Amino acid sequence: MASRFLIALAAVVMFAAPVHAEQLVNKIAAVVNGEIVTLYDLKQLAIPELRKAGVLGPKYADSPKVKSILNTVLENVVTEKLFLQDAERRGISVDEAEIENELRKMAQQRGLTLEKAKEQIVSEGLTVESVKERVKTSIIRQRLLGLMVGRKVVITKEEVQRFYEEHKAEFTADEKVELSLLVFAPTVDALNVHDELSAGKISFEEAVQKYSVGPGKEQGGYLGELGVKDVSPQMLAAVDGMKDGSVSDVLSLGSSKALIKLHSKTKGSLRPFEDVAQAIEAKLRAPRLEASFKEYAEKLRNNAVVDVRL
Repeated sequence: MASRFLIALAAVVMFAAPVHAEQLVNKIAAVVNGEIVTLYDLKQLAIPELRKAGVLGPKYADSPKVKSILNTVLENVVTEKLFLQDAERRGISVDEAEIENELRKMAQQRGLTLEKAKEQIVSEGLTVESVKERVKTSIIRQRLLGLMVGRKVVITKEEVQRFYEEHKAEFTADEKVELSLLVFAPTVDALNVHDELSAGKISFEEAVQKYSVGPGKEQGGYLGELGVKDVSPQMLAAVDGMKDGSVSDVLSLGSSKALIKLHSKTKGSLRPFEDVAQAIEAKLRAPRLEASFKEYAEKLRNNAVVDVRL
């Protein structure tokens, strides 16, 4: 549970590695508008990617893969610093109560109290203050991007309505069937059992208990309500045209004989525009946000003094 909480935290912010007090003075990796990024800090931030690539450790220090990862992480660090510097110029700030509230929400989503979450943060070798700083950075970044990027992306109701009309198949609920299944053992005469069912000498559920080797035997072979996409073509063909409560003819399922009882069939229905409008807007907004974000990030970089020394 502790690791899941910290993984979620790492997903919220870019900087996931702890900062230790015993850092040594080391080489400068970059200077961003006068703000230094040390090589030590950069390597700490790169640890998750280095581990994922299987190149974490001194023996890989000079490998091309390590250098590539460090360069990628450094680009992200530079961008993040430019964001934070711009946020400071614009007076964007976060108070302690907001940080605590965000931590509390993250903890609650994982069934933890804030106090328990803080204990687990410490148990992972981090400090609560360093985690708070990351959360603060995340909130500031979101506000800045909302101000500089989000406001430039406008999705009109007409665009959303047009997408809905042109993609109705995406918003149509699946047709459903509610079924029970009897799969016969090889030694059973399936046609004879079907005749007994047709004559009312035995119920479908009794036949399942007596003859079935298929799933759900204790529940009378009941499979529940299934989307037609989740049912085999043979089974769908068998119940096509059947009335609710009726039993199919004997059919082949693989090497076995079987019977199907149809409880009900529900036709697919188009979800109302009002129910999906918000999701459509988010879908249309995403690529435009990405383009606007890149434009904003490039503008910051072009106006900055960045000295990369890696």
